[in-house]
Amino acid sequence: MEVLHTIIVVLQVLAAVALIFIIASQTTKSEQSGSSSGLGWGTIGGQTSSSIKKFGLDAQITRVTTILAVSFFVLSIISAILSK
Repeated sequence: MEVLHTIIVVLQVLAAVALIFIIASQTTKSEQSGSSSGLGWGTIGGQTSSSIKKFGLDAQITRVTTILAVSFFVLSIISAILSK
């Protein structure tokens, strides 16, 4: 059981490091458009809220970020359960 917990913790650390790098590499909508103010009405988490679907590299990076974040969360829960 200890080996499984160690594997889960290693996977959790790898997911955390990957999340740090992928989030740091993302650009916000204000950075892309050259606007100086990224805050205000219509922005959520640094990105303009809209119903337009994103395509291309931004969509793939967003998808990977979501998968990594969910993986990190699930691995954290499993690690907490196994540590008891």
